[in-house]
Amino acid sequence: MITPKTKILFLTTEISPFNEVYQLAEFSKKFSNIINDKENFDIRISQPKYGFISERKYILREVIRLKEVPINFDNKEKIVSIKSAFIPNTRVQVYFLLDNDSFFDVNPFIYKSKNGIFIKDNFQRFSIFSQALLESFKKLFWYPDIIVCNDWQTAMLPMLLKNNYKNDEKYNNIKTVNFIHTIDKNRKIEIDCFKKFDLDVNYKKGMDILSESMDLFDLNILLDSKDNKVSKKLDKSKILKSKYEKSNSKTLLYPEDTDSWNLLADEFISLISKL
Repeated sequence: MITPKTKILFLTTEISPFNEVYQLAEFSKKFSNIINDKENFDIRISQPKYGFISERKYILREVIRLKEVPINFDNKEKIVSIKSAFIPNTRVQVYFLLDNDSFFDVNPFIYKSKNGIFIKDNFQRFSIFSQALLESFKKLFWYPDIIVCNDWQTAMLPMLLKNNYKNDEKYNNIKTVNFIHTIDKNRKIEIDCFKKFDLDVNYKKGMDILSESMDLFDLNILLDSKDNKVSKKLDKSKILKSKYEKSNSKTLLYPEDTDSWNLLADEFISLISKL
């Protein structure tokens, strides 16, 4: 009897070489490629389609089923679309979310405006991205076993999954994992956008979305450096540290060579097999 492949959707805000701001871009490329080469896994990766990403250069193609994906946002129906391409020199399929309102005018710094100021509605925009990918399953007839998120950008996803899809049995068994690459002030939310996603969340200005979502993920993986730089930042926040210790969490070293990349993939596979 053939064992069905484990289906993984990997959500990220940057993938090398399409756009690169910090280690997430390279991680997204390498990690998805390694998992994709494993026999028992079907991994698909997705990021927003920023206006500066050339559709011609990277050969983005229309996916007929995903030409119009309706999502409920701010009590209105919002239509987005998704195109497909491959990470160059790999067999990893990428789904690009097209939403001109949210991502067309974004510059290559992604999270900051051209004058270097952090964009206040970043979290809202990336949450639209998360919501759209959840809705895309209905169009593709493809429901992942695992959704992998990364950092604060996609931290609303387990909230959306557990609240807005709780009555849909096709979503009930989906497990969620968050890779934590950095701990910085970007995780503090300055705009209350939860009601726009039909979520009953008690918002407070400067809410730490990484902390708020940590116990909603089925697994949190802190990617640390050899000098424990990320762990030290975690320790400086009592609330974040407490949430991390109480939730299902694991600290792993960020890979530095081929062997350590393969080791990370094997450790990841071992961890998700227990979810």
